[in-house]
Amino acid sequence: MRDGVPGAVAAPALAERLGLTVGERLRLGEREVELRALLTAEPDDLSSAFQVGPRLMVDAAVLPDTGLVRPGSLIEYTTLIRLPAATSEAEAKAALAAAHPEAGWRVRGTDEAGVGVQSFLDRLVLFLVLVGLTTLLVGGIGVANAVKAHLDTRLPTLATLKSLGAPVGLVRRVFLLQILLLAGLGVAGGLVVGALVPVALVGALDTLPVPARLGLYPRPLLLAGAFGLLVALVFSLIPLARASAVSPARLFRDSDDDERPPLSWRDRLEVGGIGAALVALIVLSSPDSRLALWFVVGVGVAFWLFRGAAWGVSALARRCPLPVGRATVRLAVTNLHRPGAPTATVVLSLGLGLAVLVAVGLVQRSLDHHLAEGLPARAPAFFFIDLQPDQVAPFRALVAEAAPEAEVQLADMVRGRLQALNGQSVNEQTIAPGARWAVRGDRGFTTAPTLPTGSTLVEGTWWPADYQGPPLFSITTDLAQGMGLKLGDQITVNILGRDITGTLAATRRVDWASLGMNFAFVVSPGAFAGAPRTWIATVHAPPHRLKALEDAVGEGLPNVSILDVRAIVARVGGILDNAGLALRVTAGVCLLTGVLVLIGAFAATHQRRVREAVTLKVLGATRGDLLRVYLLEYGLMGLTAGIIAAGVGVLAAWAILRFGLEIPAVIEPLVVVGLVGVGVGLTIGGGMLGLGRALSTRPGPWLRAD
Repeated sequence: MRDGVPGAVAAPALAERLGLTVGERLRLGEREVELRALLTAEPDDLSSAFQVGPRLMVDAAVLPDTGLVRPGSLIEYTTLIRLPAATSEAEAKAALAAAHPEAGWRVRGTDEAGVGVQSFLDRLVLFLVLVGLTTLLVGGIGVANAVKAHLDTRLPTLATLKSLGAPVGLVRRVFLLQILLLAGLGVAGGLVVGALVPVALVGALDTLPVPARLGLYPRPLLLAGAFGLLVALVFSLIPLARASAVSPARLFRDSDDDERPPLSWRDRLEVGGIGAALVALIVLSSPDSRLALWFVVGVGVAFWLFRGAAWGVSALARRCPLPVGRATVRLAVTNLHRPGAPTATVVLSLGLGLAVLVAVGLVQRSLDHHLAEGLPARAPAFFFIDLQPDQVAPFRALVAEAAPEAEVQLADMVRGRLQALNGQSVNEQTIAPGARWAVRGDRGFTTAPTLPTGSTLVEGTWWPADYQGPPLFSITTDLAQGMGLKLGDQITVNILGRDITGTLAATRRVDWASLGMNFAFVVSPGAFAGAPRTWIATVHAPPHRLKALEDAVGEGLPNVSILDVRAIVARVGGILDNAGLALRVTAGVCLLTGVLVLIGAFAATHQRRVREAVTLKVLGATRGDLLRVYLLEYGLMGLTAGIIAAGVGVLAAWAILRFGLEIPAVIEPLVVVGLVGVGVGLTIGGGMLGLGRALSTRPGPWLRAD
């Protein structure tokens, strides 16, 4: 208090909107306060990341003098408690629940402070983890290629050991130990780099809405290490089992045939067991086990799709009629199905990376379109809440004067508490977790003669507009399912100590994403006659009228809270932009991993390429002929990977948008076609990296050395 005037702290956005500087005074309801400082940061700002208006802070003792606290006012009280060091959050929650079992408050710990943010962050972290796991699986293909290439160079050693009587188990254990040592070194190196990355990015972490606590966190490191080792084992056991099954006589022969002995039942069980452990770790460590399980199914289907596509390309290349006299085309097509061809590896590794990039890109574009075009077109410009009954007419007059073209929608709201279902207290009911919010504390109820805009009738019939009978209720379908209610069931609500019982007459599906005037509970007219109520309003108005409208209502009705929907959309858009950037970076890493695997696959066939080039040169082929052969071969591989990746990515994006985010999918053909072109370009570029030596090798020295 200074000179009898209390102080206030305002967010910069509010000061800018009101044209205030520090030291100036403003009226808060019926009380004048002085702006003493600007609010630059809050320790728990993330817990209100979706707050609907800029912050203004005053002393709690000042609030009663403002006249803002009235019957029906929307007020939320938050109490922050600092626990003694010896008391855990779980103990404090249990003690509060035992002491106040009927309380309508909600107790949240430090790990769940953000009411609307926790689910969003959990889902974002899950998406990042799943994209990271996809990257790890793409890298696993590279592990399989590396193990196969290493074992191919050790075939004489394998033959010698088996010829001397060494059992297959001993041979496998020797090479498996080598693989595990190398994998362990790789995992350890990755964990060290991963632990140091936050330290290197400490400057970027300062932009986060919460302070970053740098430290060594064992759980994510152990999870990452377990994922890495399991992936390395799954992808290395298959080539190791096949190499161990080859007979000594076959190994001593110098042949280019790519023999692939079938896996024994024991090998299948080993690979399946480790794969099951990997799936269990993914599902159990995920904040959403159902979504994680769908991810596993989706990745498995994608693997088989890409493998099937590669097999189909090889089979088609083997059977299609080749043009006579077009040696370049014949050689390129033949190379797709020859023994040891990298077709399957290229299509699988590059295709998975491209599919992730397509899915992330389309999801991001759909979200951008929804926020930039779809949502603003349907959402109102402002919400006005806490309108008193005698202020409805003045409010309409102010809106008509400031924005004659504006569309106004009004609804009354009565605060009450859900008391009983079919005569049984809600505290004794079994209610699904997703519907429990409806029985905690007070809820907002509205009366409506007709079906509200933005609602779709699912079951039942709506009451007549002039209905005057016993109370009837309409609730959302998810609440009806969560509470186990059906048409005709009884619902009891308590309004200021008075129980009112009505019948469930209809269920609705509500488009919450429209940000319009939507209620979970709608009651027939006259059900709450005589109960104190306030009114809320939404206004659609042209952009050039918004400032005048906000000023007019703010000055004429100072007790009315004005919620700027544009600011909400902008804030949500900023959060989604940051989330999209993180997802795009992770998807880019996945694609980069696929490119590295692709390059490794081409490198593994380098010696074969050199031998082929020398042979073809002896037969009269020029460097230009060879270059055209390889360009066509790599282009066909990349085109196959790109087309299948486009289909898988579009399907994955549609599923995420339809079932996860519940917004319309926006499929932009240019994005899809562009990424297919990227796949072709990367395949050609990766194949050409090591092709210079094959094209420039002179036949004479090579033939003499061979």
